[in-house]
Amino acid sequence: MFTVVFAVAVIFLTALIVDGGIAMNAKQRAADIAEQAARAAAGDINVATLRNSGVAQIGPGACTMAGQLVQRYAQGASTGVDTVTSAAMDACQVLGANTATVQVTITTRPLIPGILGSFTETARESATAQCGITTGAPC
Repeated sequence: MFTVVFAVAVIFLTALIVDGGIAMNAKQRAADIAEQAARAAAGDINVATLRNSGVAQIGPGACTMAGQLVQRYAQGASTGVDTVTSAAMDACQVLGANTATVQVTITTRPLIPGILGSFTETARESATAQCGITTGAPC
């Protein structure tokens, strides 16, 4: 009897450890996706402004492109242990025409869905468009 109760407790604790790892991994992935989407948005430089004034400014369609990047990830994201149920870009702001800030939320399904609810992790990252290899260098 003791072995059966102990085995069930060990299995339950193991599942909790795995679910904790899934939650931490989801937070890291949300930060990574937000960082890559912000970098992609900042890389979408308005070529006409760059040629006319020499200033690197983010183009008008940068947030749309970043949103498509996040959606592509959400369609095929799974690590085998967990399943990303949604990866949505909550917000994309172009601040001062040269900084893009992206907020991403990832929701994952835990190993024991009946006991624990889903995990929702949010990350917010920014990227700045620059021209040249030195900050403030003219283009």
